[in-house]
Amino acid sequence: MKLSFCALFTSFLFSAFGQNATVQDPLIIAPQYRVYISDTGDDTAMGDSLNPLLTFGAALDKLIALSGTISGNVYGEVVVYAGSYSEVFRQPLNKYQVGSKLMNVGLRGKGLVILDGTAQTVNPGGGMVYLLGSNILVRNLVINYSTDNGVRFGYNFNGTVINSHDIWIDSVEVSQTLGHGILVGIGALNANGSSSLIPRAERFKISNCHVHDAVNYNTPQSQWGSALKFWNASHCIAHSNLVHDNSGEGIDFDYCDTILVDRNHLHDNYANIYLDKVEYAVISNNLIYNTSKKVSAILMGIEAFTVYITDHYIKDVYVFNNIILNTTGINIWQGIYSAIQNGYFSNIQIHYNTIIGKQQANGAQISYSYETFLGQPVPNVIFSDHAISGNIITAHPDSLNNNRLMSSPLDPHPGLLAAYNKFNMNPGFGYNGVTDLIEPNLPVELSAVQLNELRPNSVLNPEFIFSVPVLGYPTYDYFGIVRNSPQTNAGAAELVEDLGLAEQHSIGELLLFPNPANDDVYTSVELEGKMYRLLAVNGSLIRSGVVGVNGFIELNGAEPGLYLMRVDGHTVCRLVIR
Repeated sequence: MKLSFCALFTSFLFSAFGQNATVQDPLIIAPQYRVYISDTGDDTAMGDSLNPLLTFGAALDKLIALSGTISGNVYGEVVVYAGSYSEVFRQPLNKYQVGSKLMNVGLRGKGLVILDGTAQTVNPGGGMVYLLGSNILVRNLVINYSTDNGVRFGYNFNGTVINSHDIWIDSVEVSQTLGHGILVGIGALNANGSSSLIPRAERFKISNCHVHDAVNYNTPQSQWGSALKFWNASHCIAHSNLVHDNSGEGIDFDYCDTILVDRNHLHDNYANIYLDKVEYAVISNNLIYNTSKKVSAILMGIEAFTVYITDHYIKDVYVFNNIILNTTGINIWQGIYSAIQNGYFSNIQIHYNTIIGKQQANGAQISYSYETFLGQPVPNVIFSDHAISGNIITAHPDSLNNNRLMSSPLDPHPGLLAAYNKFNMNPGFGYNGVTDLIEPNLPVELSAVQLNELRPNSVLNPEFIFSVPVLGYPTYDYFGIVRNSPQTNAGAAELVEDLGLAEQHSIGELLLFPNPANDDVYTSVELEGKMYRLLAVNGSLIRSGVVGVNGFIELNGAEPGLYLMRVDGHTVCRLVIR
């Protein structure tokens, strides 16, 4: 399997920040067997591409039959033709553990595939798509109205634990679920009450997915849910997803390590990104904003899940090149755990973010929340090696608590170094009178639409420009452009005086699938009839045309590589053709 651009970039990120950790892509094993289903198929048919089956259950039976006398791991794939399906695509335990075989079954939609849970009941803890295998890919699906989760991996029942690993979920849309949108991994404690911890599963990637109006949709909240949840897992990637208007967290990591969260577009989730007991994480190049909810852009906290572990960590976290608009900012929260458990918040680096505007609510744009005792954090809350630099941070005074852009129970905050930030007013604690600048005319609110309009064609935008000495990272700005040397700019967006790069300076909600693509792609049906342009990364036009029926865009003949796709002059999305 080729090393992806994402993996190369991630390796660079961790090495640039002095870490040896590298986020690993899932290892996907090519299927040995493939069967097809159609909403007009027949479960007595052969199950090949010309004679598809009708149900997912029959497809599992066909894969088991095709594997014959093979023992050990079997890798299969169910290909689903375009159509609407009301069946729950669930893999029972007895169709995963088949004698000496482990049936690892991937799932791929071909065309517009809709799984409609309106008339179905999903088992508690399950999902409309609920698979048990590993080293598999799930892609090109639309899931609506699940009575539990949308997509679910991981099994823990009556002492039987199956912690799937090496899972890639790509180009899946989920809406209006009662549980999580997409859930991978399982908790650290066995459901049968054992005190031994379940090892973390490894290598999960969720990319190009669209999760919205999900998590306890239109119902009283029975549990706290997440649009995308990684649980007790290592090597987790959330890349280029659109996540908005969910009742729970947007992207949530619970007891995880070695994480990349990049190029996602999030708005109006409760805590758009939440790190809960996390070690080694990069959060970069995300657009995060709110239009209605008064919630965090990024929340880091510790919520203990067991009395068997006394130490919990938010450790080695790097937050940079994010554009954050109209939220309650970046919040570091002590969390909830007992006096005999220790919470360590160490090596948290917040650099080169653009944080503009704040809704009226308590707190600040960057805030700490913890209990104190005798002028220090309580003894079991330990802070060390925090740095905040190179950021643009603004808000209207009326939206702040005590007129502070940054707040902490203690000033100075233990273990904090702040420098080379740019504010529209004195931030309160953490102000560096030697290196920080206060510019009252900086914008105090900005919508995502206005952010698009601020992108110049050939004139640098002074609101986003501030030269400071290079601090060693990050080398690239929000757009993936190498920062100027030997000086760089505060905030996420360093704009370059280059007409050819103007196309890169737009942000939108364009969703393409599949992405990466082998030939043609689809976008939302609402864009039918609109003009599209396929651009090289330098902005030059490769081809143009009209979006077809069901959002179809023809790409046949395009050379493999990284491109930009623009539709109707308003939205831009990165597209990989391979």
